[in-house]
Formats: sequence, C-alpha cells, structure tokens
Amino acid sequence: MAKAYWFFIFNQIPDLPEALITGREDLWLSHLFADWSYNPHTISGEAFDTYVKAYRRPGAVRGAMADYRANAEDVAQDQLDADKKIACPTLSLWGADFYAVGQMFDMPMVWAEMAENLKTAEIPQCGHLPQEEQPEIVNKLLMDFLDGWTG
Repeated sequence: MAKAYWFFIFNQIPDLPEALITGREDLWLSHLFADWSYNPHTISGEAFDTYVKAYRRPGAVRGAMADYRANAEDVAQDQLDADKKIACPTLSLWGADFYAVGQMFDMPMVWAEMAENLKTAEIPQCGHLPQEEQPEIVNKLLMDFLDGWTG
C-alpha cells in the first residue's frame, strides 16, 4: 500500500516537491505517466509536451501539490457526513489495470457505500488516466450516463 501511494505522502511535504520538480517537469511527468498507464507510451509527443508546458507555468506544480495537502481537511469533511449517501445519479470510472485502484480495491463495493443511484465501469487496458488511455470508451460511458439528463 505504501509503495502504491508514496506520492500522497511526498506531495504533502511543504515546498520539497516544488523544489525537486521545478525545471524537471518533463522527468516527473514522464515517470508518473509511464507508471500510472497501462501503456507507458500513451501520453507522448504533442500531448506530453502540452502537459509539460502546463506544469511549467508559474504556480502549476504548487497547485497540483495543494490538492494532496488538502487531504486531511478533505477526509475530515467526508467524516462529517459519512452516514449519508450521494443521492444524485453517480458514475464512477476507473482503470482496471491501475495497481493502486482497480487491482487493489473492489471499486463497485467502495462506491456502493457512498452512492445510492450508482453506475460503475471498470475501463479495460487502462491505468490511472482513463480519459487519456481509453477516450472513446470514457466518452461513450459519459454520453450514455448523461443521455436524457435535463439539468
């Protein structure tokens, strides 16, 4: 578990990730994308360069780390209403082959504890980045889920 979720701890350390990643965004993203993807070359070329350019913008890495640094507050908020299930229609998607989610947890069971009007889908040949790795499947699932929705 610790090996799979090392980045949760690392990203919470004040200022260290920024110091180590800044100027090396390409190395950092290359490692994450290769490690988190079913096909380690899924994000390459122009798509990869777009991510690098975005993370090289001032404050981008700090913003990414802030998401992890808010973890304690996020968990505290979740505990306040842990006995209440999400009532609105909920779609949960995950990569079947991501070692830290699809291969580690029974995701339909995890989500069934949180939502009552639930549809789940495990995306095959996919790691942590379903929208990048299997966009056609993800888009179809999203369109099917939203079909008939009137807001």
